[in-house]
Amino acid sequence: MSYFRENIDAMSGYVPGEQPKTSNVIKLNTNENPYAPSSKAVEALNNYAIDNLRKYPEPVSQPVIDAAVKVLGVKANEVIVGNGSDDILTIIFRSFANEGDFTGWLDPSYSLYPVLADIQGAKHRFVELNEDFSLPENIAEQAKGCSVFFLTNPNAPTTNSFSKAKVREFCTDFEGIVVIDEAYADFSDENCLELYKEFPNVIVTRTFSKSYSLAGIRVGMAFANENLINGMLKVKDSYNVNALSQTMAAAALLDVDYFNETVSKIKATRARTEQQLTELNFKVCPSQTNFIFAEPPIEAATFFNALKEKNIFIRYFKGGKTGKYVRITIGTDEEMDAFFKATKEILG
Repeated sequence: MSYFRENIDAMSGYVPGEQPKTSNVIKLNTNENPYAPSSKAVEALNNYAIDNLRKYPEPVSQPVIDAAVKVLGVKANEVIVGNGSDDILTIIFRSFANEGDFTGWLDPSYSLYPVLADIQGAKHRFVELNEDFSLPENIAEQAKGCSVFFLTNPNAPTTNSFSKAKVREFCTDFEGIVVIDEAYADFSDENCLELYKEFPNVIVTRTFSKSYSLAGIRVGMAFANENLINGMLKVKDSYNVNALSQTMAAAALLDVDYFNETVSKIKATRARTEQQLTELNFKVCPSQTNFIFAEPPIEAATFFNALKEKNIFIRYFKGGKTGKYVRITIGTDEEMDAFFKATKEILG
């Protein structure tokens, strides 16, 4: 006998990237930033008045909102902050997807979307990307009938970005809620943040886990018109972001110089990595993210396992579209040198 709802019994949970049990692993499997957080964020944490931890945190994460207003040019009533962007995605499902509704996303894309849909009791509708992972021409037609559609841009795990014009066209044609998931937008040549100001049905999400080196504190944001934000605030947990995370995230957001420095370093290493992989006969998808999606010259699962034996973790996704590829997070130059040394040994 089970006490769970039927859809919980029937579903599979989200499978995160493997966390190494030892410290001698080069971890290139979960798209974390290889550089330390902003020193100003660390200073803000060290200067935090510990006695305040006996109190509840600011309920809507006002310090983070205030920083976003200064840096991103948004209005305070257009921002909601969550316990990581995954919390934001959960709030969105709870806000806009009734049980039995169709909810949609790209295929392949972020594997958390179907899990959140299953929890909500919502149905799935995939829009398959073209062979080159570009958007199909009739995406709005395929997504028709969904209460909410998640457009991951740049897309994971395929690394490519969709043009703002193409995204704008979809937002114009689609009648439901469009969520532009911009977890990796800071590594891209352009972003779609401004589209939430153009369309009443658009939500843009961001995270501090990638470009701000703060995956461990779990902070994410979403931007939308005041009407959508007010509705989502009804749904979020009462104190969903702890005080220490708010303090560090606000300070990191305000440290624009360090943000630009680390993003530039990752882009430079990404370019070098793409070139070296190509020279080793990998088929490399041009990346607009902090990771590479590439088809090795040997079987992808074999390459993945061989690297793991050398204590280098990358990511492999089974499946018809993704099974030929591996996903490689951009590490420091030293980590990537070790990756290439091991790769050359594996390839002989």
